[in-house]
Amino acid sequence: MSVHTPIKDSEIIDGLNIWYLKLFGLWKVINDYRTTGKKNSIINLQLTITLAYSIPYILCQLMSCYFIKMDLKKITFIFLLTLSKIQICIKVLVVWFFLRIQCRLSNLMKKDFIDLPEHKKSEAKQIFKKIAFQTNLLSVAAFIINTSYYIVSIGFPDTPVDYILHHTGNTFRATTGRMKIVGGWYPIPFDKTPYFEIIFFYEASMMMWVGTFLAVYVSLFYQTLMCLYAQFAVLGIKLTTLDSGDGKEKIWKSDSERYNELLAIIKYHQKLLRYADELRLVYNPLVTMILGTGVFVLILAAFQFLFGTTTSTIFIVKSLIFLPYQAIEVCMFCFASSYLETASSDVLFAIYNSDWYKADIKFRKSAQMMMIRAKKGETLKSVSIYPINVETMMSIFQFTYTVSALMLKTTE
Repeated sequence: MSVHTPIKDSEIIDGLNIWYLKLFGLWKVINDYRTTGKKNSIINLQLTITLAYSIPYILCQLMSCYFIKMDLKKITFIFLLTLSKIQICIKVLVVWFFLRIQCRLSNLMKKDFIDLPEHKKSEAKQIFKKIAFQTNLLSVAAFIINTSYYIVSIGFPDTPVDYILHHTGNTFRATTGRMKIVGGWYPIPFDKTPYFEIIFFYEASMMMWVGTFLAVYVSLFYQTLMCLYAQFAVLGIKLTTLDSGDGKEKIWKSDSERYNELLAIIKYHQKLLRYADELRLVYNPLVTMILGTGVFVLILAAFQFLFGTTTSTIFIVKSLIFLPYQAIEVCMFCFASSYLETASSDVLFAIYNSDWYKADIKFRKSAQMMMIRAKKGETLKSVSIYPINVETMMSIFQFTYTVSALMLKTTE
């Protein structure tokens, strides 16, 4: 990667909140890599700790199928949080391996990414603020809900050790023995001292670390998508400068001056299309894996909530927190990709409304080529085929309800 200057706070899109990037060191990771081309100790440490927490837990749960009695209820109970550990490993590994592209995509956070005339900057500022508010809202919601889940889980452990070791069926039929934080099995006598205390500390620290960085990384991906959406929206504002001179718009001195402005806009459009290609290169496989595991997590969580008939307030609270977090994560990608698709395809209408057909032949040909390029909106795709948008989100929720209800009917 060629060396770039670090991004200053004053260069960031108006209203965009990057406090979480600074708090967890990712802003320094991005700026250090931009200036040196090397991964610093922060990202290496985050990767090491995440894998050290997650991989042993995942392996133990896979082994559990051979050592304890299982039924549908118990399998879903044990593997519910295992999938979230797989998710965080995927997210951290994607950032680590594709840090060069992620740092390049961080250019989209700049408010002067597209050069605008002075009389258009206030309009762009309003668009930036609106999109930044939408971005900040879901990111903060993800942090609050995820933090609430692991605080409740650690403060009020409600997973019976006896159920993991000896029971099947409904979790709450096991009323004796100690309570642990998550439904994990381990190849040690974790119902006895000091193993129980060691496992309790391991699960508590793992929940805090993994739970926090689940929200951090998904917010980073979501913010990048929304910034690309914002730049396409601002490009639409720049296209209004091509108007033939009616109203308050500039009256062009000559056809060549107007044509040169169109060429500058085409260059910005081409630049955004290249960024969109790079974003899909990284995010398409990522979204496929995250939404794939996310669907399973939603199904298992919904099944646990429906099957776990209990008056336990803690169980109900945890379920009502966990389900919305997974739903928010799905919404982040689907909403952002849908916004991006709309804004990128709106470029076609913006240039069409610029009275292009009244201009000279050079202008008309270039405008037509740009409209052809903008006809197909930019969007994320799952398995490189299926577009990710609001319709995808509704299909996921419908599928989740259908499968969890079918699983519930099967157990009955």
